[in-house]
Amino acid sequence: MASFNTESVDGLHDAVFDFIVVGGGTAGLVVASRITEDPNLSVIVLEAGTNRLGDPRLTVPGLGVATFEDPDFDWNFRSTAQEQLNGRIILANKGRTLGGSSAINLGMVVYPSRTGLNAWEALGNPGWGWDGLSPYIRKSQTAAAPSDANREFFKGMKFDQQDHGSSGPVQVSFGDQYMPYHQAWMQTFEGLGYPQIEDPVNGAGLGPFVTPGAIDPATHTRSHSAAAYLGPDVRARANLRVVTGAQVQNIALENQGELIVATGVKLQKDSQTYNIHARKEVILAAGATQTPQILELSGIGDKKILQSQGIETIIDNPSVGENLQDHGIVSFSYEVADGLPSGDMAKDPNIAAAAMAAYQKDGSGPLGMAPFVSAFMPCLDVAEEDHAKMLEGLKTSIESPETPLAYKKQFEALQTVLKDSSEPTAQYILAPFQLPGVEGDNPKRLFGMPYPGLFISLVSLLSYPLSRGSVHIGSADPSAAPIIDHGILRHPVDLEMHARHNIWLDKLVEAEPLASLLKKGGQRLHTPEPVDTLDKSKELCKQLILSMYHVSGTCAMMPREDGGVVDARLKVYGTSNIRVVDASVFPLEPRGNIQATVFAVAEKAADIIKEDVK
Repeated sequence: MASFNTESVDGLHDAVFDFIVVGGGTAGLVVASRITEDPNLSVIVLEAGTNRLGDPRLTVPGLGVATFEDPDFDWNFRSTAQEQLNGRIILANKGRTLGGSSAINLGMVVYPSRTGLNAWEALGNPGWGWDGLSPYIRKSQTAAAPSDANREFFKGMKFDQQDHGSSGPVQVSFGDQYMPYHQAWMQTFEGLGYPQIEDPVNGAGLGPFVTPGAIDPATHTRSHSAAAYLGPDVRARANLRVVTGAQVQNIALENQGELIVATGVKLQKDSQTYNIHARKEVILAAGATQTPQILELSGIGDKKILQSQGIETIIDNPSVGENLQDHGIVSFSYEVADGLPSGDMAKDPNIAAAAMAAYQKDGSGPLGMAPFVSAFMPCLDVAEEDHAKMLEGLKTSIESPETPLAYKKQFEALQTVLKDSSEPTAQYILAPFQLPGVEGDNPKRLFGMPYPGLFISLVSLLSYPLSRGSVHIGSADPSAAPIIDHGILRHPVDLEMHARHNIWLDKLVEAEPLASLLKKGGQRLHTPEPVDTLDKSKELCKQLILSMYHVSGTCAMMPREDGGVVDARLKVYGTSNIRVVDASVFPLEPRGNIQATVFAVAEKAADIIKEDVK
């Protein structure tokens, strides 16, 4: 794929295509690939980042984190100072290459819930509930069944081939070198009364599960959106063009009656400006941070923000860039018992070299897999009166005159989730290496195993956060980074719930058989003492929480009067032919790692687009 030429500017001046797709990331390449299945429709994909499709840091699953902070792969954004987190600045890394964030993430494939997606539909989005979207999860993937050895290792592991996709572009598989902790994770939950009951792909799933990865089981390479949807047959299509290093400046808009019409986009590449024209549509797939930025640069957004930057207001919609949601993660790292392995062994150059040699030989070993197990769990060990207080805190937000209408509606939809004490409200993840949140002020340190010794990490994140942030332009210069306010833990119910989940997670390591795999009296990188009080846990949350890079919601699919930016056909309100297809349309953050949901949304969007242009 490295020979795929995306740098050429030949014929780019005033070029005309049926569709312009802005962003060659997780969603944009899905849409481009599916639309160009019709040879009568032409598409150009404009990606601001690079084409590094042959780079081993993208192809080898275990090397993805080496791309962080490298401008060839990563936008390397940062949040504003977060007052609710003691003024800390949050990492906001984001893919800046063909494949987008799916090319540099940890590769985890985690599925949304039936409850969560039905809440999307209840917010005024017909067809976007579980029944309407889940078929597209299967359409996007080909899932390989776990090996007999894995089934034996993880007794009780739930996987039925008929529940998974069998012909989609994204390859999904399990690893071949799990550690004792992975097995103990499943057994420990079962011993606590929470065995795996069903595969999370079916939309429920309480308890533990083995997390598959977006990895081709035949080649052991990462199956990101470019690898999956931009294969040789697609790249050879005469009706598809992909240009990298193409920074879109704005959308060209015309007032042709009741609705604003997008006639094309202006972009900059190699210091030259080009105008590209669209016969049919402009599709924004620049992600939850830059899709609203491009809308605002084009005159679609909050009039006050646009005026402050000298931009003419074409469509006044204050909801553009609002409703930012993210999964915040808190990581607890524990020293393992003497003689047991850990991913931290890769600090030894000889072991790292051996892992690379194994991978190069036959794709085996830790570099060719997503080495994670997870669990969806309710908030346990919480007194009935304390659970009632959290619900009362949510009710107060709903009734407050200061809460925007969009958030009132969302909180009402989420009430049903939080009222059910058996509904999972958090995801726990076991990573077989250290993830030190303390002083984790850059991703190189976060994933760089800076502490001596061997560790595993237990990570927690709220499935349905109530906190909201925003992303807006701070300059009329398209090359300037947007102003990102993550808002993580801003809502007091989020802070309390995450703190209570962490108290339980810190008890989990005392349960067998997991407890026997950890060093008695060993180091704890998060805090030397047990997390046994609510106040202590809350403070730890503020100190340690980081973004899981699951930013969504900034161009929410909801009725306009309720705070929406796009309708259920993903059209931007007030326009006839601008659509948004990326995580910014999520009205609510889905549970779990979001790439599987992004792929599904993009697949459904492609069908909608093809229906509408018939």
